[in-house]
Amino acid sequence: MYSGTSWRRTGWALIIAIGVFSLVFLAAPEIDIWFSALFFDEADGFKHRPDPLFHVIRMIFMYGLWTGALLIVIMFFRSLSIGERREVPLRTWGFLSAVFLVGPLGLVNGILKTFWGRARPEEIEFFGGSSTFSPPMVISDQCEVNCSFVSGESSAITTAILVYAIVIWPNLNRVWRRISLYFLLPMSILGIALRIITGRHFLSDAIFGALYCALIVWFFYAVFRMYEHRHDLTWKRFRKDLSKPQS
Repeated sequence: MYSGTSWRRTGWALIIAIGVFSLVFLAAPEIDIWFSALFFDEADGFKHRPDPLFHVIRMIFMYGLWTGALLIVIMFFRSLSIGERREVPLRTWGFLSAVFLVGPLGLVNGILKTFWGRARPEEIEFFGGSSTFSPPMVISDQCEVNCSFVSGESSAITTAILVYAIVIWPNLNRVWRRISLYFLLPMSILGIALRIITGRHFLSDAIFGALYCALIVWFFYAVFRMYEHRHDLTWKRFRKDLSKPQS
C-alpha cells in the first residue's frame, strides 16, 4: 500500500545519506585509499584482478544487466504496439525503462563517468600509477573517459535490485523469495564489491553510485505510480503480451 509519508521519508533518508557520506569523504578522503589498500600488495598490485572467476562473475553481471535493460526498452515499445489489449500496464515498462535510462545510462555513464575526471585506484600514484588521487566530490582532470566516479556496476546492480524488489518480489512464491535472499542478493553485493577488490573503483564510487540511482528509482516510483502496479508484472501476463499481435 502506498503511503505518501513513507515515500517522503525514504526520499529524505536518501538525501541525508548522500549528504552525510559527502561530508565524510570530503573531511576524510583518505578513507578511499585506506580501503582500497586492503586489497593491494606491493609485489602483486591488486592481486585479485587477474582472477578468472572474478572476471567471469563480472561478465555475467555486465552482459546480464545490459541484456535485461535492452529487453525492458523493447517491451516498452512492444506494450505501446499492443495498445489497450496489454496485460502488463504501460506504466510498469515506462518505470523500468526510465530508471535504467536516466540512472546507470544517463547520469552515471553519460555524465559522471564522462566528465568528473576521477582516476581509478590502480591509476593513482599511491598504487603505482601516475595520476593524482582526488576526493569523490571534487571534479578533477586526472581521467579523460570512463572514469572512476561513480561505479557503473554499483549503479546498475543497485537499480536492478530495487526494481526487482518493487515489481518482481511481490509476485514470487516462498521458494523464489528464498532464492532471491540467499543467492541473488549476496551475488549482487559481491558484484559490487569486486570492482573495489580489483582496484577498479574506490569505496565511495560504489556508495554514491548506489545512492544516486536509489534516489532516481525513488523519484520515478511516484511519477509512474508504481504503488498501484507492484503486482502486475507476472510471468503469465508477460507471456500473454508476448503472444499478442500488434495493433
